[in-house]
Amino acid sequence: MRLTKNELSFLSKVYKNSNPLSLFSGEGAVLQGNEEKLLEEKDILKGGRPVAEAHKLLSTAADPQRCTRLVLKDGEYFVEKYAYKTNEDYVLVENDGGELVFSSGEQLEEVLFQLSQWVGISDFKTLDINTALANDELIVFLSMADIRREKELMSYLGQNVESRIPFSRIREQLKKPRPGSLTSILTGHYKYSIPDIENTKKILDRLIIAEIIGFQAGEDQVGYFLVGAYEGFAEKFLIPQALVMLETFNHIEDKELAGAGVLCVWAGMREIISLAFREGATEIASISGRQLLKMMEEFLGCPDVRKVKDDQLP
Repeated sequence: MRLTKNELSFLSKVYKNSNPLSLFSGEGAVLQGNEEKLLEEKDILKGGRPVAEAHKLLSTAADPQRCTRLVLKDGEYFVEKYAYKTNEDYVLVENDGGELVFSSGEQLEEVLFQLSQWVGISDFKTLDINTALANDELIVFLSMADIRREKELMSYLGQNVESRIPFSRIREQLKKPRPGSLTSILTGHYKYSIPDIENTKKILDRLIIAEIIGFQAGEDQVGYFLVGAYEGFAEKFLIPQALVMLETFNHIEDKELAGAGVLCVWAGMREIISLAFREGATEIASISGRQLLKMMEEFLGCPDVRKVKDDQLP
């Protein structure tokens, strides 16, 4: 079943409710006056009312207990899928060029197969990183990782690069992150705040204590550097290519929601990281393609996040 924005707006009069997760909760398009006729031609309406098959899909999306949004972006390629669930009723919705395509839960396996063609199903991973950082620590760490990635790419071009990162360069990356960098993704899409100069110094000190970074003083190459697995991460995670954004919400009561979110960044078949958002902190972990696909499956299943502890979320 495929609906235009105008047809969806027309149907919102039929499926009125206060559920904040409702597919019909957004602002509607301006009606042209021919929507009812078009919907009847599509066998979605009959006598001004939705037919049974269409109603089963539309009513679930109109008043869901749980909802998931999945976005996959790889260059110009963009996929946006939604899943809605109420008790045992389940519907998948895809944004296809501004039109919405509805399908039953039986199509989930086909959806996962399509997604696997982009992320792969390998069990191997070349990265070895798994830690939870306060949000301000994460943004400073990723700014250093971005700088280190850039230096690594420059070395492939035969340029001599210094391994130490001056404080001024870290501040520059925080204030004006390079387009497409991990720093720009978090500050642009997720509104991570940028610490001021004094707090940046304190955060760097905390990262040194946590043995994530080090500092070298003296006459030669004064500055900060990544250590251990964190250095390996920056050396191998060279060019972020694809983003997978996962969000899931539960409608508790009235307009109260419970939710969970994960951002996955793909830089190669065996170079994938997940960023799981917690209260004031973010867990960063290296994952395989198969783990990413499993995570997508769990989110599209619309999990009950109220009954799951933070460390057990998808």
